[in-house]
Amino acid sequence: MISPKVYQQQIHDLGIEGLVVSPNNAGEASLLLDNLKEIEKVLGRIRHNIRIDIRAIRVDYMEKIKGIKDSSKVMGLYTKQRPMKDKINDKRNLIDERDLKIAPYESIEYTVDEYLKQIENVKIYLKNYSKNKSNK
Repeated sequence: MISPKVYQQQIHDLGIEGLVVSPNNAGEASLLLDNLKEIEKVLGRIRHNIRIDIRAIRVDYMEKIKGIKDSSKVMGLYTKQRPMKDKINDKRNLIDERDLKIAPYESIEYTVDEYLKQIENVKIYLKNYSKNKSNK
């Protein structure tokens, strides 16, 4: 698993934030469009990796929760089942811990999705700009 901070750094390194999209001619619009397509591919890979990490965290915690169901305490020579109340509290604690661990990944995934939506809108703008400039 990759740390959420690494994903944030990768996104920051793309230079998306503060990117100015104001072409002066059709050639510049085409160049910007190509750059945006590359950024879009990288963001897609980042989103894919984030989802894989989230899935891995969920699987890890599912196994831990399953372990709680199967757990028992050994007291002397006899096996005694843990009280249901303890199991439920342990399960809740694991679910809360899992959700806290997943939250930063989901936040970054949301940011990536928003950037992808914005890129799609800018791509449409640039395509229309290029069509209008080439028709004149």
